[in-house]
Amino acid sequence: MTNDDFVYNIGRKIAKLRKARHLSQEEFAEKSGKMVNTISKIERGIGDPKITTLRDIAKGLEVDLFELLDVDMSNNTRHKKSNEKIINRIDVLLQSLNERTLQIIEKQIEVFHRVKF
Repeated sequence: MTNDDFVYNIGRKIAKLRKARHLSQEEFAEKSGKMVNTISKIERGIGDPKITTLRDIAKGLEVDLFELLDVDMSNNTRHKKSNEKIINRIDVLLQSLNERTLQIIEKQIEVFHRVKF
């Protein structure tokens, strides 16, 4: 288990708990006293959140910090290999597009990112 896998899995657990409570990232950020950008990064497994940040997040989710840290590590490397393949395929496709097409795709991704499932 690497630190990246651990952080990724904590982020996935936070996102799952947040969605189960029907909270948007914005609502949850306010409830936990964190910036939306911070919540987004943690949920995507980017960075290495401080324990105090995780404590505030646990409080915002109304769970014990230890419950939050108890993550399933069974998928610890599978997601990376799958994501790397997808990212490499997307990179190859994007390199062949012109600037205007890239701007359109970027706008579509931004809209898609805001959609709540």
